[in-house]
Amino acid sequence: MARGTSGKQVTAILAVETNFAIGVIWEQRPLLLRIKRLCEKTDTILVIPEIALVEAKSSLMKRIDKQLEAIQQFRFWLNDIARAAGMKEHVLQIKHALSNMEAELQRRKQLILEAVSIFAQACTIAPLTPQVWIKAYLRWQAKIPPFKELDCLVMESLLGFLQRRKAKLTMFLNLDREDFDHPEVHGEFRQRKTLLLFDPSDVIAEFRRFYGVM
Repeated sequence: MARGTSGKQVTAILAVETNFAIGVIWEQRPLLLRIKRLCEKTDTILVIPEIALVEAKSSLMKRIDKQLEAIQQFRFWLNDIARAAGMKEHVLQIKHALSNMEAELQRRKQLILEAVSIFAQACTIAPLTPQVWIKAYLRWQAKIPPFKELDCLVMESLLGFLQRRKAKLTMFLNLDREDFDHPEVHGEFRQRKTLLLFDPSDVIAEFRRFYGVM
């Protein structure tokens, strides 16, 4: 069972979205990794919408598939280059490097699946229920911020989760300021007593204020 699913009031909640998951799993951004460790170190549950986890995995797999496709296209052009006098040996060397690169990318595809699974186990999942789906669809159709269909699913998943779960400190770190920084979005999270933050440094500052010097 994911942490914090027993229904008891917890000390703190940090909700995150797709970009946080990608930043931890793929980019390994130091500030985001630090935040994840702070959640594990303190009585803070890390919450991610189910749809955001799916989107993160899909995005990462597509990224690698595009890179593999680019390598195949490059091989096609290398075959043409190899026809020129004196270029065959150079092309063979490049193709050898490309083969190593392909093998590494295939290995990383498997690592992504494992890393997403490990990340999910460290989180509490905000489920994508039929009720959430309907609310998100109506929000999207009504052109209410955050406007994009997937963003609406993320938002309604968290609003539904935070309606049921209370904490002394609740934050939502969203690395997509452009789509979520709207008065309507701030207002709805404010109703759930949730700080909507766009800078990881602000999350760390809130941790310090709440838990003391860390």
